[in-house]
Amino acid sequence: MELRLITQRVHMNKCNCRENRQVTLDRDFNVPDAKPDALSIMKEKADVQVEEARMLDGKASIKGELAFQILYAVDGGMPVCEMKGSIPFEEMIPLPCADRDDELTVHASIEDLRSELINSRKLGLKAVFSLEVSAETVCDGEGAVDLEEAENVFFQKKTLDISRLVFTKKDTLRIRDEWKIPGTKDAIGQILYSDFRLGEMDTRVNENELQVDGQAHLFVIYLSESESPEINFYDNTIPIEGRIDCGGCDSDMVAQVMTGIHSRDLEIKDDEDGESRVLDAELVIDFDIKIYGQDQLELLTDFYSTKEKCQPVFEDSYFENLIVHNKSRTRISGKIPSVEGRVPLQIWDVSGELRIDTKEQRENGMQVEGIVDVSVLYLTEDDRVPLVSVKGVIPFSQFVEAEEMDESSNVWLHGSLEQISGSVTGDKEIEIKAVAALDLIAFERIEEPIVVSFDSEPIDWKARSREPGIIGYVVQAGEELWDIAKRFFTTTDAIMSINKMETDTLQAGDILLILKEMAPQ
Repeated sequence: MELRLITQRVHMNKCNCRENRQVTLDRDFNVPDAKPDALSIMKEKADVQVEEARMLDGKASIKGELAFQILYAVDGGMPVCEMKGSIPFEEMIPLPCADRDDELTVHASIEDLRSELINSRKLGLKAVFSLEVSAETVCDGEGAVDLEEAENVFFQKKTLDISRLVFTKKDTLRIRDEWKIPGTKDAIGQILYSDFRLGEMDTRVNENELQVDGQAHLFVIYLSESESPEINFYDNTIPIEGRIDCGGCDSDMVAQVMTGIHSRDLEIKDDEDGESRVLDAELVIDFDIKIYGQDQLELLTDFYSTKEKCQPVFEDSYFENLIVHNKSRTRISGKIPSVEGRVPLQIWDVSGELRIDTKEQRENGMQVEGIVDVSVLYLTEDDRVPLVSVKGVIPFSQFVEAEEMDESSNVWLHGSLEQISGSVTGDKEIEIKAVAALDLIAFERIEEPIVVSFDSEPIDWKARSREPGIIGYVVQAGEELWDIAKRFFTTTDAIMSINKMETDTLQAGDILLILKEMAPQ
């Protein structure tokens, strides 16, 4: 008898190791000679840009830079000025369970960012950010699912719900838009400060593509084009619409997508009247995409023959099954006081960063606690320093539902701030309203012994012929009818028939009659 295993492969993304590292950068910077003296710090912004991630012996080498913008008030002349720069970093993060060939995924999030005025020609910047580094293997899980030439062979199977990695890709989406400054505002003479930030972002898997819909926000401070330039601002929303090729995907699949701004460019153009009223913006957005499909895998878990000794050979195999993908949105509100003695006349800009402080897994979900780090820029009556910046912190708490998740699950949680706005209340406080999105995706870890081969040898029928034709057998604790049939080269049906059993349920101590199978003719 020639038995042959039929196997099936499943393309998976296995996370071998994940570590978090907190990084602190603290640097002082001289104001360039071409820029005016600083009077006070108004606001700061930074992005962590990972330039290289590679595996060494048991460690991940992460190189990149912290790119920052600082807006400061000027003592005389133009009211505000922007200063840009970067701080390089290199971190070695132990990943003891990772292999050299693993692919590294790095997610960076800023936990704290503060700048200070040391003197009129020197600024200090301190940043604390976390690097979440995952070492992943794109691998093929393989297991026996059936047998060829299975006459006189009996087998057991098990059905697994599993997720397969259908598509993985890093790509960019280029967005370009332009606006004309309305006639109620002055034409642009010089841009003093500009800020792009991503807002609400939705992705959906369609046939062979990922559909992207969202928006970004642009905020600009500029000096007017006139003999006596005045400070002004402009803001607008950039719609984001696009499609990224994802061959082999369909609408029933689930996408895990990380986004970030790769580059930005802003240019002033003349309108049809020759006035500098047109802003041409180009935004390039990074996408890190993984798309999963759901399958059922029917694994062969055991088999035997009544005509030959067959011993399956097992190896442990690893599978994952997507159990929840929940994008939960929460509304956040609070108040921050305006600067004493600097009454807000008009709010120009409200920006914020979502910081997740704690993630606690609970029954049926995850409790998330954190803050929104808020910065508000507003206009006052003071001609010498017309713009004032005020900062504050608003806490938030959100429960993200995930019913089937447990402590062994492979969980990813990322948060983003989709909307934020502010208004002046009657008591001279600034009321902040925001919408945060918490994107949770969790996989069940499945470690399953699978049949990879088998050993076989002929049955010694002469020895078997000397055995009694029928024996009594006492059922041991934990034994199933299948185990007993396999041991005595018979079938479960034959045992149930001779013992007149209506079900295959056994109890320890039960006595069964076993009829010996005869040698093949």
